[in-house]
Amino acid sequence: MGVIETRTLRLEPLTPAHADEMLEPLSGAALYDYMPGGPPASAAALRERYAVLARGKSADGIQRWLNWIVRLRSGQCAGFVQATIHPSHTGDFAYVLAPEYWGRGIAFEACQATLPYLAHELQVSTLYATVDPRNARSLGLLNRLGFREVPAHDYPHGEVEPADRVFSPFFKDSAPLVSPSSP
Repeated sequence: MGVIETRTLRLEPLTPAHADEMLEPLSGAALYDYMPGGPPASAAALRERYAVLARGKSADGIQRWLNWIVRLRSGQCAGFVQATIHPSHTGDFAYVLAPEYWGRGIAFEACQATLPYLAHELQVSTLYATVDPRNARSLGLLNRLGFREVPAHDYPHGEVEPADRVFSPFFKDSAPLVSPSSP
């Protein structure tokens, strides 16, 4: 897993060294309206978490963990994109951007850059995203990326939060149906 460059972003593989820069973007209270937990307690706590994630795999070695820090051309960190890949070549997909970057197309550009990597380089055949139904921004982003709602009972990676909705993109010839010209 390497750096992914887009027109306006640099997606860097997560390392513990990113903790200091990511503490502020992950401290916005609005982030936790739709996801469990709360802001990191400290840069040291975030560094510990990133050390685990940067290993790139679960303790049992079954899951592959991919985490990219989303860096703007200005050099500021805006959030992250992540994927957990399972042995069946299916995966879970997630993204978090600091509230000050919402509605600016940054999440779309970052996610759009990672989907081809997951499909082509890692041969992920099916990807899933679970979303709190109150999170209209995330629902809209997934729609723009070509994800469509699937029944929660089709989700193969454990339990889905009771109210959450499950989405999966349609893949054609192992390529997500997302192109640079998508709206």
